[in-house]
Amino acid sequence: MGKLIKYEWRKQRTSRMVILISLAACLVLFLGGLIFQNDPALAVAILLMVFGSIFVLFYTGIESILVLNRDLKTKQSYMLWMVPRSVWEILGAKYICAFLQMLFVFGIFVAAACLCTVAAVLSGGGIRELVKAVESLVRSMANVRVDWGMILIDLIWFAVSMLIGWTEVILVGFLAVIISRTALIRSKFAGVLSVVLFFVIIFLIERGMSMLGTLPWGNVSGAAPGLEIWQIVYYLLMSVILFLVSGWLSEKKLSV
Repeated sequence: MGKLIKYEWRKQRTSRMVILISLAACLVLFLGGLIFQNDPALAVAILLMVFGSIFVLFYTGIESILVLNRDLKTKQSYMLWMVPRSVWEILGAKYICAFLQMLFVFGIFVAAACLCTVAAVLSGGGIRELVKAVESLVRSMANVRVDWGMILIDLIWFAVSMLIGWTEVILVGFLAVIISRTALIRSKFAGVLSVVLFFVIIFLIERGMSMLGTLPWGNVSGAAPGLEIWQIVYYLLMSVILFLVSGWLSEKKLSV
């Protein structure tokens, strides 16, 4: 399993390097804003890192799907599935690598946020300038008063939502690609079918969520923003089903 994970990990090495270089440029801009007490530079750096983290997290997930699609499109893919390893190991390695890629990206952005905070604290009045820059940015975008307690809650909720949404996107994307590439081997329409299947499966999952929401427990809402327990259980159950179906198809159609 370890060698399979390393093999998959190397496939996205270029994107990791691009992300690291881009994040380093944002950090330089932020530190320059602190040193020269330039509020616009601070605000732009924060804005780039916040929206960059959203884009990059989703991109790394989509890239994992694209890598799988490219693998199944070439003869190398079938050699991989025919190695003396269980198809569940191969598919599991792909999922684990995709998850590790997401954790890597999440980790470097958290580290960058911590570095920015430490730099702001160590600089003379830096923490006040950081808070002022964030407040100025939020006011200019939403024209509302900044509530730091709610911002913390929203950030935690955002992280949970991103993790759950990312996991669903990856599992659905992998299943859509596997179905299209096993049903339409070497067909020019396989890519189009995988996109259509992706949105169809997402629609069905969300439709099921909506139907469950009409039941008694679906009308219960908590005080804090976030998913209810039954929603988390539902998405976890869907994730297990998606993985099992993907593994079954791979075992039947790819491991030959």
